Amino acid sequence: MSKVGKTALRVGAAAAAVATAASALAAGAANADTYVPLPNGQKVVVDDGGFSVVLRSNHNHAKIITTLATAQTRTAWVTTSGFVDIKGGPKKLAGTLNLSLESGCQFPGAISASFGVTGPGANVGVGTTGPTGGLSAGGGSAGLNIPLSPGTTSGVTGNAGQYPWTSVLDNVTISKAGTWTVGVKDYDVNYGNCSGYAQARVITWVEITGSYRVEGYLYGAPFSLG
Repeated sequence: MSKVGKTALRVGAAAAAVATAASALAAGAANADTYVPLPNGQKVVVDDGGFSVVLRSNHNHAKIITTLATAQTRTAWVTTSGFVDIKGGPKKLAGTLNLSLESGCQFPGAISASFGVTGPGANVGVGTTGPTGGLSAGGGSAGLNIPLSPGTTSGVTGNAGQYPWTSVLDNVTISKAGTWTVGVKDYDVNYGNCSGYAQARVITWVEITGSYRVEGYLYGAPFSLG
């Protein structure tokens, strides 16, 4: 064989190797978990001069764990921090600041299906025991399984006396005016019975009972679960 022929073979083999590596990388990227940054938010719930309640949502993102997904399931790790700033009012208040999820699926699958995995050890619930405005690490891992039924959306309703609800991530009790916070990091959320397009969004909401009755909801941006 001529030298030119050998060179052509070597070039062809090298090109095939590059093509194979590129194909493998593309397949790996297609199966990679997806990081989804989510915007901050703020909502004025009450502003009557002598008494004000403002909700804020910060540090928001989700990670869609496609490596754990099946034809009828979705898994996401959710990170979010909710804040409520309360000014004025009585010296003592009774209420909660809550983090919840609203979820929906285009074509829910078999209702008899079930799914659940244990969240990572890095899962942390954070909150405050007083109006300090800072975050403090809690202990233990957290996880939530949400079955999706045909034609319905999994959301959150109720009052402070009914905690926990199906889709509540965490909450903190409010006892007086000030800045209260609650947050979760890499909270493991599993969705069963979903075989179509699915979305979710974080809801930060406050409820104050008694003579100062307040209820307000701050809805986050929807994100795709795949």
